[in-house]
Amino acid sequence: MAVLNKDEAAALSITKKYYENHYVDRLHIFLYPKLTTKEKIKRYISFENLDTLERELKAGRGVLIVQPHFGPVQITLLALSLSGFNPVQIGYPKDIGLSRIGRAVAFRYRLKYEAMLPPILPANKYLGKAYKHLANGGVVFTTGDGAGGGIRLGEHREFTFFNAKTMFPLGPAAWAVKTGSAFIPTFIITEGYNKFRIVFEKPIEGMHKNLERDTAYITGKFISVFENYVRRYPHCWHFWDEI
Repeated sequence: MAVLNKDEAAALSITKKYYENHYVDRLHIFLYPKLTTKEKIKRYISFENLDTLERELKAGRGVLIVQPHFGPVQITLLALSLSGFNPVQIGYPKDIGLSRIGRAVAFRYRLKYEAMLPPILPANKYLGKAYKHLANGGVVFTTGDGAGGGIRLGEHREFTFFNAKTMFPLGPAAWAVKTGSAFIPTFIITEGYNKFRIVFEKPIEGMHKNLERDTAYITGKFISVFENYVRRYPHCWHFWDEI
């Protein structure tokens, strides 16, 4: 039997955790209908820096929560909804790469269960409701690493991510600038099969007072924070195949 060196053992451990994270994300959605109160979901999640959201909302600003596909991605939406934040999410469920059974069974049930969550608005359709909710001081979720699978919704630009040229969406930063909302990078850290820590980072603000330049600046700053999280928790990110 071959003996793994230190780097190989670490890579194997990360890979195993990556697969665990993937399947937890796929299966978690089926548990959410049972989590109907704040007290029930608090058994499984904890918030870090929740006061960041509360402070921005109290100041009258909308909050744009920008999550990469990191950890069980829908749990933040449910947790904040049960905590009284009235969030709206922009999403794009897709069945690309699934088998015939995956499309007919798993994907169909996923859509059914996601429909039980707070509003998830299709990213490829009119998003006026989400934009208005944000502009009126509400909480809106979106993804900061795109839709995956080579699909690009809205304007994208090439940035350097882990020394690779990678396309990232500019829409989240543009919405934050246009509405004057707080752009808050958010990450879900898996700490066990049923324990998750939701971390809200400091808002990223523009500095140029120019839509195009601030959109690129905010997106670049988000990517820097995002890369740091992937280095610390590589197993939590779902889109390694994108780079």
